[in-house]
Amino acid sequence: MPTRTARYAATDEALLAHALAPTMRWLIATALDKTKMTYGDVKRRLETEEGFSTIFATRIGLVAGELMNMIHSVNPKAPLINVLVVNQQDELPSKGAGSFMATRFKNPRLNIRNYKQLYPAKWRTYFDRAAAEVYAYSPEAWAELYEAVFEEQLPKEAIEAEREKRQAGNEDDFGTGGGKYGTGGEGVYHRALRLWVTNNPDKIGRGYPRARTETEYNLDSGDRVDSVFHLSDRTIALEVKSRISNFVDLKRGVFQCIKYRAVMTAMDVRTEVPVEAVLVTETKLPGEILALLRQHGIRHFQAPLERLA
Repeated sequence: MPTRTARYAATDEALLAHALAPTMRWLIATALDKTKMTYGDVKRRLETEEGFSTIFATRIGLVAGELMNMIHSVNPKAPLINVLVVNQQDELPSKGAGSFMATRFKNPRLNIRNYKQLYPAKWRTYFDRAAAEVYAYSPEAWAELYEAVFEEQLPKEAIEAEREKRQAGNEDDFGTGGGKYGTGGEGVYHRALRLWVTNNPDKIGRGYPRARTETEYNLDSGDRVDSVFHLSDRTIALEVKSRISNFVDLKRGVFQCIKYRAVMTAMDVRTEVPVEAVLVTETKLPGEILALLRQHGIRHFQAPLERLA
Protein backbone atom coordinates (compact mmCIF):
# COMPACT_ATOMS: atom_id res chain seq x y z
CA MET A 1 0.00 0.00 0.00
CA PRO A 2 1.50 3.40 -0.95
CA THR A 3 2.48 5.71 1.89
CA ARG A 4 0.30 8.80 2.24
CA THR A 5 2.19 12.08 1.87
CA ALA A 6 1.03 14.67 4.39
CA ARG A 7 0.29 18.22 3.30
CA TYR A 8 0.62 19.58 6.82
CA ALA A 9 2.66 18.61 9.83
CA ALA A 10 0.44 18.26 12.89
CA THR A 11 1.89 21.29 14.68
CA ASP A 12 -0.22 23.70 16.69
CA GLU A 13 0.43 26.39 14.09
CA ALA A 14 -0.74 24.20 11.21
CA LEU A 15 -3.79 23.01 13.10
CA LEU A 16 -4.86 26.57 13.88
CA ALA A 17 -4.26 27.66 10.29
CA HIS A 18 -5.81 24.73 8.41
CA ALA A 19 -8.00 22.62 10.73
CA LEU A 20 -10.55 25.06 12.13
CA ALA A 21 -12.62 25.75 9.02
CA PRO A 22 -13.14 22.10 7.99
CA THR A 23 -13.85 21.16 11.60
CA MET A 24 -16.57 23.79 11.81
CA ARG A 25 -18.14 22.54 8.56
CA TRP A 26 -18.19 18.98 9.93
CA LEU A 27 -19.62 20.12 13.25
CA ILE A 28 -22.36 22.12 11.54
CA ALA A 29 -23.49 18.97 9.72
CA THR A 30 -23.20 17.05 12.99
CA ALA A 31 -25.35 19.63 14.79
CA LEU A 32 -28.04 19.59 12.13
CA ASP A 33 -28.15 15.78 12.34
CA LYS A 34 -28.47 16.07 16.13
CA THR A 35 -25.50 13.85 16.88
CA LYS A 36 -21.83 14.26 17.87
CA MET A 37 -18.22 13.63 16.76
CA THR A 38 -15.57 11.90 18.82
CA TYR A 39 -12.06 13.24 19.10
CA GLY A 40 -11.09 10.26 16.97
CA ASP A 41 -13.61 11.25 14.28
CA VAL A 42 -12.11 14.73 13.97
CA LYS A 43 -8.55 13.39 14.05
CA ARG A 44 -9.29 10.82 11.34
CA ARG A 45 -10.93 13.30 9.00
CA LEU A 46 -8.19 15.89 9.42
CA GLU A 47 -5.61 13.26 8.54
CA THR A 48 -7.42 11.59 5.66
CA GLU A 49 -9.29 14.52 4.13
CA GLU A 50 -7.24 17.58 4.98
CA GLY A 51 -3.80 16.00 4.64
CA PHE A 52 -2.41 16.29 8.16
CA SER A 53 0.28 13.98 9.42
CA THR A 54 -0.61 11.84 12.44
CA ILE A 55 -2.33 13.98 15.06
CA PHE A 56 -2.24 13.11 18.75
CA ALA A 57 -5.86 12.87 19.86
CA THR A 58 -5.18 15.30 22.71
CA ARG A 59 -4.52 18.06 20.14
CA ILE A 60 -8.14 17.90 18.97
CA GLY A 61 -9.07 19.71 22.17
CA LEU A 62 -6.94 22.61 20.94
CA VAL A 63 -8.81 22.62 17.63
CA ALA A 64 -12.25 22.57 19.26
CA GLY A 65 -11.35 25.21 21.83
CA GLU A 66 -9.72 27.64 19.41
CA LEU A 67 -12.60 27.22 16.98
CA MET A 68 -15.01 28.23 19.74
CA ASN A 69 -12.81 31.20 20.63
CA MET A 70 -12.93 32.36 17.00
CA ILE A 71 -16.69 31.95 16.89
CA HIS A 72 -17.15 33.96 20.08
CA SER A 73 -14.86 36.69 18.78
CA VAL A 74 -17.51 37.48 16.15
CA ASN A 75 -20.61 36.41 18.09
CA PRO A 76 -20.24 35.99 21.88
CA LYS A 77 -23.78 34.57 22.08
CA ALA A 78 -23.22 31.76 19.56
CA PRO A 79 -24.04 28.28 20.89
CA LEU A 80 -21.19 26.06 22.06
CA ILE A 81 -20.70 23.87 19.00
CA ASN A 82 -17.40 22.63 20.48
CA VAL A 83 -19.30 20.52 23.03
CA LEU A 84 -20.27 18.16 20.20
CA VAL A 85 -16.65 16.92 20.15
CA VAL A 86 -16.78 14.13 22.73
CA ASN A 87 -14.77 11.28 24.22
CA GLN A 88 -15.45 7.89 22.69
CA GLN A 89 -15.89 6.23 26.09
CA ASP A 90 -18.50 8.41 27.80
CA GLU A 91 -19.71 10.48 24.81
CA LEU A 92 -19.18 13.70 26.78
CA PRO A 93 -16.80 16.60 26.12
CA SER A 94 -13.57 16.80 28.09
CA LYS A 95 -12.66 19.37 30.70
CA GLY A 96 -11.67 21.89 28.01
CA ALA A 97 -15.35 22.58 27.41
CA GLY A 98 -15.75 23.57 31.06
CA SER A 99 -14.56 27.15 30.65
CA PHE A 100 -17.04 27.76 27.84
CA MET A 101 -19.94 26.22 29.75
CA ALA A 102 -18.93 28.14 32.88
CA THR A 103 -19.28 31.44 31.02
CA ARG A 104 -22.38 30.37 29.13
CA PHE A 105 -24.31 29.21 32.17
CA LYS A 106 -22.75 31.60 34.71
CA ASN A 107 -21.37 28.82 36.87
CA PRO A 108 -17.61 29.33 37.41
CA ARG A 109 -17.33 25.94 39.14
CA LEU A 110 -17.63 24.27 35.73
CA ASN A 111 -14.14 25.58 35.03
CA ILE A 112 -12.64 23.57 37.88
CA ARG A 113 -10.12 21.18 36.36
CA ASN A 114 -11.74 17.97 37.70
CA TYR A 115 -15.37 19.13 37.83
CA LYS A 116 -16.39 16.47 35.32
CA GLN A 117 -14.98 13.70 37.50
CA LEU A 118 -16.31 15.13 40.76
CA TYR A 119 -19.83 15.90 39.54
CA PRO A 120 -20.56 13.72 36.50
CA ALA A 121 -24.34 14.10 36.70
CA LYS A 122 -24.13 17.90 36.80
CA TRP A 123 -21.59 17.86 33.96
CA ARG A 124 -24.07 15.82 31.92
CA THR A 125 -26.87 18.27 32.73
CA TYR A 126 -24.89 21.28 31.54
CA PHE A 127 -23.71 19.40 28.47
CA ASP A 128 -27.31 18.54 27.60
CA ARG A 129 -28.26 22.21 27.90
CA ALA A 130 -25.39 23.29 25.68
CA ALA A 131 -26.10 20.61 23.09
CA ALA A 132 -29.79 21.56 23.00
CA GLU A 133 -28.85 25.14 22.10
CA VAL A 134 -26.52 23.90 19.36
CA TYR A 135 -29.16 21.59 17.91
CA ALA A 136 -31.72 24.41 17.85
CA TYR A 137 -29.56 26.64 15.60
CA SER A 138 -30.78 26.78 12.00
CA PRO A 139 -28.76 25.97 8.85
CA GLU A 140 -29.05 29.63 7.83
CA ALA A 141 -27.70 30.81 11.17
CA TRP A 142 -24.76 28.41 10.97
CA ALA A 143 -23.95 29.53 7.42
CA GLU A 144 -24.02 33.18 8.50
CA LEU A 145 -21.79 32.43 11.47
CA TYR A 146 -19.32 30.45 9.36
CA GLU A 147 -19.04 33.35 6.89
CA ALA A 148 -18.45 35.80 9.72
CA VAL A 149 -15.69 33.64 11.20
CA PHE A 150 -13.84 32.59 8.06
CA GLU A 151 -14.87 35.33 5.61
CA GLU A 152 -16.10 32.83 3.06
CA GLN A 153 -19.56 31.62 2.21
CA LEU A 154 -20.94 28.24 3.20
CA PRO A 155 -23.73 27.56 0.68
CA LYS A 156 -26.76 25.54 1.64
CA GLU A 157 -25.73 22.94 -0.95
CA ALA A 158 -22.36 22.53 0.75
CA ILE A 159 -24.03 21.97 4.12
CA GLU A 160 -26.36 19.34 2.65
CA ALA A 161 -23.46 17.65 0.83
CA GLU A 162 -21.56 17.40 4.11
CA ARG A 163 -24.60 15.92 5.84
CA GLU A 164 -24.86 13.31 3.11
CA LYS A 165 -21.14 12.61 3.35
CA ARG A 166 -21.52 11.88 7.07
CA GLN A 167 -23.78 8.97 6.12
CA ALA A 168 -21.72 7.76 3.18
CA GLY A 169 -20.64 4.21 3.88
CA ASN A 170 -19.09 2.00 1.23
CA GLU A 171 -20.79 -1.32 1.88
CA ASP A 172 -23.64 -2.35 -0.42
CA ASP A 173 -26.23 -3.14 2.23
CA PHE A 174 -28.30 -0.10 3.08
CA GLY A 175 -31.94 0.85 3.18
CA THR A 176 -34.74 -1.35 4.44
CA GLY A 177 -37.04 -4.11 3.32
CA GLY A 178 -36.92 -4.91 -0.35
CA GLY A 179 -34.64 -1.92 -0.92
CA LYS A 180 -32.03 -2.99 1.61
CA TYR A 181 -29.27 -3.28 -0.96
CA GLY A 182 -30.05 -0.14 -2.93
CA THR A 183 -30.05 0.22 -6.69
CA GLY A 184 -26.72 -1.55 -7.13
CA GLY A 185 -27.76 -4.76 -5.43
CA GLU A 186 -25.94 -6.70 -2.76
CA GLY A 187 -22.16 -6.83 -3.06
CA VAL A 188 -20.33 -10.12 -3.47
CA TYR A 189 -18.39 -9.79 -0.19
CA HIS A 190 -21.50 -8.94 1.79
CA ARG A 191 -23.48 -11.83 0.33
CA ALA A 192 -20.69 -14.32 1.02
CA LEU A 193 -20.38 -13.21 4.63
CA ARG A 194 -24.16 -13.16 5.19
CA LEU A 195 -24.55 -16.73 3.93
CA TRP A 196 -21.51 -17.99 5.86
CA VAL A 197 -22.86 -16.53 9.11
CA THR A 198 -26.30 -18.06 8.50
CA ASN A 199 -24.86 -21.49 7.73
CA ASN A 200 -22.34 -21.54 10.58
CA PRO A 201 -23.99 -20.52 13.85
CA ASP A 202 -21.56 -22.76 15.73
CA LYS A 203 -18.68 -20.56 14.56
CA ILE A 204 -20.32 -17.40 15.92
CA GLY A 205 -21.03 -18.56 19.47
CA ARG A 206 -20.70 -21.66 21.62
CA GLY A 207 -24.39 -21.64 22.49
CA TYR A 208 -25.62 -21.33 18.90
CA PRO A 209 -25.04 -24.73 17.18
CA ARG A 210 -28.65 -25.87 17.61
CA ALA A 211 -30.15 -22.60 16.46
CA ARG A 212 -32.64 -22.46 13.63
CA THR A 213 -31.26 -19.87 11.26
CA GLU A 214 -32.78 -17.57 8.70
CA THR A 215 -31.31 -14.95 6.40
CA GLU A 216 -32.81 -11.70 5.13
CA TYR A 217 -35.38 -11.82 7.92
CA ASN A 218 -38.14 -9.23 7.48
CA LEU A 219 -39.31 -7.15 10.44
CA ASP A 220 -42.63 -5.39 10.89
CA SER A 221 -40.75 -2.09 10.70
CA GLY A 222 -39.85 -2.83 7.09
CA ASP A 223 -36.23 -3.58 7.97
CA ARG A 224 -34.46 -6.71 6.83
CA VAL A 225 -31.99 -8.44 9.17
CA ASP A 226 -29.00 -10.15 7.54
CA SER A 227 -29.28 -13.25 9.72
CA VAL A 228 -31.35 -14.42 12.69
CA PHE A 229 -30.65 -17.33 15.03
CA HIS A 230 -33.74 -18.75 16.77
CA LEU A 231 -33.15 -20.49 20.10
CA SER A 232 -35.66 -21.60 22.71
CA ASP A 233 -34.33 -19.17 25.32
CA ARG A 234 -33.30 -16.19 23.13
CA THR A 235 -33.21 -14.74 19.64
CA ILE A 236 -30.06 -13.42 18.00
CA ALA A 237 -30.11 -10.69 15.34
CA LEU A 238 -26.90 -10.45 13.32
CA GLU A 239 -25.82 -7.55 11.12
CA VAL A 240 -22.86 -8.25 8.83
CA LYS A 241 -20.33 -5.78 7.47
CA SER A 242 -17.83 -7.08 4.96
CA ARG A 243 -14.17 -6.26 4.39
CA ILE A 244 -15.04 -3.22 2.26
CA SER A 245 -17.06 -1.45 4.97
CA ASN A 246 -15.54 1.84 6.04
CA PHE A 247 -15.78 3.57 9.42
CA VAL A 248 -19.13 5.20 8.64
CA ASP A 249 -20.69 1.91 7.59
CA LEU A 250 -19.31 0.06 10.62
CA LYS A 251 -20.82 2.72 12.87
CA ARG A 252 -24.09 2.39 10.99
CA GLY A 253 -23.96 -1.33 11.70
CA VAL A 254 -23.98 -0.67 15.44
CA PHE A 255 -27.14 1.40 15.15
CA GLN A 256 -28.74 -1.20 12.91
CA CYS A 257 -28.12 -3.74 15.66
CA ILE A 258 -29.74 -1.43 18.22
CA LYS A 259 -32.77 -0.95 15.99
CA TYR A 260 -33.20 -4.62 15.12
CA ARG A 261 -32.98 -5.64 18.77
CA ALA A 262 -35.63 -3.10 19.77
CA VAL A 263 -38.04 -3.98 16.96
CA MET A 264 -37.70 -7.73 17.44
CA THR A 265 -38.27 -7.32 21.19
CA ALA A 266 -41.46 -5.38 20.46
CA MET A 267 -42.63 -7.99 17.95
CA ASP A 268 -42.10 -10.98 20.27
CA VAL A 269 -45.12 -11.64 22.51
CA ARG A 270 -42.88 -13.45 25.00
CA THR A 271 -41.69 -11.06 27.69
CA GLU A 272 -39.05 -13.32 29.22
CA VAL A 273 -37.16 -14.25 26.06
CA PRO A 274 -34.39 -11.74 25.33
CA VAL A 275 -33.28 -10.55 21.92
CA GLU A 276 -29.53 -10.15 21.49
CA ALA A 277 -27.63 -8.43 18.70
CA VAL A 278 -24.27 -9.26 17.15
CA LEU A 279 -22.24 -7.20 14.70
CA VAL A 280 -20.19 -9.47 12.44
CA THR A 281 -17.28 -7.97 10.51
CA GLU A 282 -14.31 -9.21 8.53
CA THR A 283 -11.99 -6.54 9.91
CA LYS A 284 -10.81 -5.33 13.31
CA LEU A 285 -12.87 -2.50 14.75
CA PRO A 286 -11.50 0.92 15.72
CA GLY A 287 -11.75 1.97 19.34
CA GLU A 288 -14.71 4.28 18.80
CA ILE A 289 -16.82 1.45 17.39
CA LEU A 290 -15.79 -0.97 20.15
CA ALA A 291 -16.75 1.61 22.78
CA LEU A 292 -20.14 2.13 21.13
CA LEU A 293 -20.76 -1.62 21.12
CA ARG A 294 -19.88 -1.88 24.81
CA GLN A 295 -22.11 1.06 25.66
CA HIS A 296 -25.12 -0.60 24.06
CA GLY A 297 -24.40 -4.20 25.05
CA ILE A 298 -23.84 -5.51 21.53
CA ARG A 299 -21.42 -8.34 20.85
CA HIS A 300 -18.85 -8.28 18.06
CA PHE A 301 -17.58 -11.26 16.08
CA GLN A 302 -14.73 -10.98 13.59
CA ALA A 303 -15.11 -13.58 10.86
CA PRO A 304 -11.96 -15.00 9.25
CA LEU A 305 -11.23 -13.74 5.76
CA GLU A 306 -10.30 -17.22 4.64
CA ARG A 307 -13.07 -19.66 5.47
CA LEU A 308 -14.91 -22.68 4.17
CA ALA A 309 -18.52 -22.29 3.11
